[in-house]
Amino acid sequence: MTATPSPSFVTLVRTYGTYAGAMMARGLELVGKLGLYMLGARALGVHDSGYFFLCLTVVGVLATVSRGGFERAVVRHLAAELAVGKGRAAGHAFLVGLGAVLGLGLAVTALTAAFAQPLADYVFRDPEAARPLLLSTFVILPQAACYFIGNALLGLHKGAAGQLVQNGLWPVLTLAAVVAGVTSLDGLLYALAGANVAATVVGAVLLFRERHRFVDTHTDTPPGAPGAAPLPALWRTAAPLSVVEIVQILLPSLPVLLLATFGLPAQVGAFSVANRISMLVWVVSTSIGSVAAPSFAARHRQGQWTELRQLNRRVRLAVAVFGTPVVAVMVLAPAQVLHLVGPGFEIAATALVILGVGQLVYCLLPCQEIVLAMAGHGSVLRWLTLAQTVVCGALCVLLIPPFGMIGAAIATAVFAAQLAIGASLMVRRLMPQAF
Repeated sequence: MTATPSPSFVTLVRTYGTYAGAMMARGLELVGKLGLYMLGARALGVHDSGYFFLCLTVVGVLATVSRGGFERAVVRHLAAELAVGKGRAAGHAFLVGLGAVLGLGLAVTALTAAFAQPLADYVFRDPEAARPLLLSTFVILPQAACYFIGNALLGLHKGAAGQLVQNGLWPVLTLAAVVAGVTSLDGLLYALAGANVAATVVGAVLLFRERHRFVDTHTDTPPGAPGAAPLPALWRTAAPLSVVEIVQILLPSLPVLLLATFGLPAQVGAFSVANRISMLVWVVSTSIGSVAAPSFAARHRQGQWTELRQLNRRVRLAVAVFGTPVVAVMVLAPAQVLHLVGPGFEIAATALVILGVGQLVYCLLPCQEIVLAMAGHGSVLRWLTLAQTVVCGALCVLLIPPFGMIGAAIATAVFAAQLAIGASLMVRRLMPQAF
């Protein structure tokens, strides 16, 4: 007689299979980004690669501002509403969020184009940065829309598709342009914009195929569960999360921006490469956490605390298993890793070790900020990230002018560890049954 696998074993296999699918999509991102950073940096040289990474930083910040927290809010609203059979409310939340992101994206793009030259002259003290900054405005709206649609797919429990759209396609497509012969700074920025447009179109097609899910169905909700009450308006969920998202994209960018002000383009380029290599651990964590996010929201809405706790523990274990080897490589062989990018980037080896230590702390206490966001504790998460801002800003001002890349690395490592520790403590305090 053949033994039947237990439900818990089947659930475990299915869960980690889902994570593996998302990891494959993020693996495509890693290939694309590492290839883009290595080949792009090699083709541009240390000087022009500084401008390229500066533009990537500026675009990342401004695209995040354009999303206004609606991309994180739509994950919660779609997953939670569908979990209790409110498909029409989920569809309405998606349309409201999409309209807000498109409107904000157009406004931010126009303002950035208007102030490109003053930014170059007075903030970065380099008039030659004006043209790259102007060209980077073509990327802002497509990247904001790409991320929003990718998160909407995540809210529909389409983890691999969502990761592919928002993270996997555009780096690979941009890398393909480099391989095809696009090696100038202007050409790379145009290719980056086109790649984000293409990823947005793919995501829109995938979402259109799921339109049948936005209808109401009957689902029993336990009395007293969070699902018995209606969710707040989408903008109320997005408001605190907008602060969180802006801080989370600005904080990694702040050391780069200050280093660009006080340092040389070569230092900016080398530290940017080291910083992005170290954030591979964050990529692993967010890929797994993003797949789990809609399940966090659904379990919380349905009042399934035991299942939520089990899911949270599986997520933490998965991140530790996937992320710890990545940290080990960057800490034990930093110069060798940076040499793969190109000659001259080894000057950031010490910085990479420091960055790796900060990512290790996050790797061991991952994804608790996602649990807070999906359970409706966005205001708590906002205060945690504002505390990060104060600490990171103070460290950047104190350490970057005298110590350059080392100071930037210390500030970056501290804020990464700070969020992991703070979010874990708040989950244990607010929802001990979920930790």
